[in-house]
Amino acid sequence: MLKTLRSRLLLSYVLILVVTLILIGGALVLVLRSRPLPVDDLRSDLTATLLDVRVMEAIRIEIRPLEGTVEQRIVQYLDSQAIESNTRILVVTGEGEVRFDSDAILAEGSHLNETERTALIPTHRERANVNLFEGRFVDDEGGEWIFVAQPLRPSVIAQESDSFLMGAAPVPHPSLAQVFDTFGDDFLRPLAQAGLFGLVIALGLSVLIARSVVRPLHQMSHAARRIANGDFDQRVPVDGPREVRSLATSFNEMTSRVALTQQAQRDFMASVSHDLRTPLTSIQGFSQAIIDGVASDPASAEHAAQIIHDEAGRLHRMVESLLDLARIEAGRMDMLRRSVQVGDVLQVVGESLSVKAKEKGVALVVDMPPTLPRIAGDGDRLAQVFTNLLDNAIRHTPPDGIVTLQAELQQNEIAIMVRDSGEGIPPDDLPRIFERFYQVDKSRKRRRSSGIGLGLVITHEIVEAHGGTVRVASALGEGTVFTVRLPLLAPDMSTVVVRQ
Repeated sequence: MLKTLRSRLLLSYVLILVVTLILIGGALVLVLRSRPLPVDDLRSDLTATLLDVRVMEAIRIEIRPLEGTVEQRIVQYLDSQAIESNTRILVVTGEGEVRFDSDAILAEGSHLNETERTALIPTHRERANVNLFEGRFVDDEGGEWIFVAQPLRPSVIAQESDSFLMGAAPVPHPSLAQVFDTFGDDFLRPLAQAGLFGLVIALGLSVLIARSVVRPLHQMSHAARRIANGDFDQRVPVDGPREVRSLATSFNEMTSRVALTQQAQRDFMASVSHDLRTPLTSIQGFSQAIIDGVASDPASAEHAAQIIHDEAGRLHRMVESLLDLARIEAGRMDMLRRSVQVGDVLQVVGESLSVKAKEKGVALVVDMPPTLPRIAGDGDRLAQVFTNLLDNAIRHTPPDGIVTLQAELQQNEIAIMVRDSGEGIPPDDLPRIFERFYQVDKSRKRRRSSGIGLGLVITHEIVEAHGGTVRVASALGEGTVFTVRLPLLAPDMSTVVVRQ
C-alpha cells in the first residue's frame, strides 16, 4: 500500500492531523487538570459542617486571653467534631493568630497566611453571631486551603478582639478521571467531535492535494515510457505547484533536446554513410580500371593512383575523426600535457594552411605578439584544434576574402581568434554547432573536402580538456569569429604529464 507516492502523502497527512489533534487534546487536558475544580459544593459542605458544630450553642465557650490557650474541654470537643466531619477546624483571632488547629499543622501562636477573604452572609446587628466568611490560606507546608469562618463571640465574657471558628479543606486539584468526569461533556466530547469532523474534511483536501501532486508525475512517467519506445513528440502540461511546473518545463526541454539529438544523429549517420560510400566507390572504380587495363598508359595510371591515394587519405581522416569521437564519448581521449609554446604551434598551423588559402584566393593573415607565454597542453591536439578552425574559415570564405589568425595575452590567459569574412552561421544553428552529430550543412552535396562535421565537436572537447573555453560569434554575410581562451602555465605544471 505504501509503495505509491499518493498513499505515502495521504498517510503523512493523516498522521500529521492525528498527532496535531492528540497534542491539542492533551494540552487541553493538562490545562483543565491544572485548574482547580469548582468549589461551590465544597464551600457548602464546609458551611454546613461549621454550622453543625454549633459551638456557641453546644457549650459555653470561654476564651481566656490571659492564659493564651483554649480550654481543654473546648479542644476535645473541636477535635471530635473535626474527626466526625472529616474537616480541619481552626480557631483564629482577628489578627490572624492561630489558637487551635485540629490537624496540628499550624502551631498555636503562629500567624495564618490568608490569601483572600470575602463575606458569605452580610453583617447584621441582630445576626452578628451567624455572620460567615470564606477565603483561602496557605499553611506552613505550602498547601492551599479553602475555609469558611464564623466569628466566635463568647456569650458571657466580652472580648476586646473577635476570634473566628474556621472549617477548612484542601483546594481540590482534579485527577484525569475527575477531569473527564467534570469537563468531558462540556469540552472533551465536543472537541473530539470537532476533531473527527475536521479530520474527515482535511482527509478529503489531502486527497485532492495528493492527486494534484501525483497527476503530473504520472503524466511524466507515461511520457517517458513513450519516449523510451521511440515517440519523441511527447510533452507534459506545465501546471501544478511551482516545483512541479519547473520539473515539467525541464522534462519538456529534455524531450525537445532528445528529439533534436536523435534527428541530428540520424542525419549524421546518413551523412557518414554517404561520405564513406563516395570515396569507396572512387577507390573501387579506379582500382578496377587499373586491373582491367583501362588506365594502361602512365598518365592514366598515375591519375587513377592519385585519386585512390586522395580518397584513401580522406577515408583515413574520417576514420580518425570517428575514433576521436568514440574516445570522447567513452571519456578516454589521450591527452599529454606538457609545457607548450603556443606561438610556435600557431605559426606552424598558419604556414601549413597558407598554400590552401593561396590556392583558393583567400588572404591568410597571422597576427600575434613576438613572444607568447607558455601553456600546459598537448601540442599535437592544440594543432588539431587550430588547424580545424583555420581550415573551416578558409573553406567558408569566398575568393578575395580574408582569414585572420590572431593571438593576444589577456590577464592570466591567451586568447586566440580565428576570424573569416565568409557567409556566416545562421542564428538558429549558432547555439548548436558544438553539439555532437549536429551539422549546419545538412545536405549531401557538400564539398568532398568538407569532412563529416565532427571537427567542431572534437575542437570543443580538446579545448575544455585544456581547461579553456571556445566561443563563436557570427553574422550572416559578415563572417564568423571563433575565440579560444587557454590558461597560462602554472608554476607546478611545467613537467606534468596527464592522461585523460
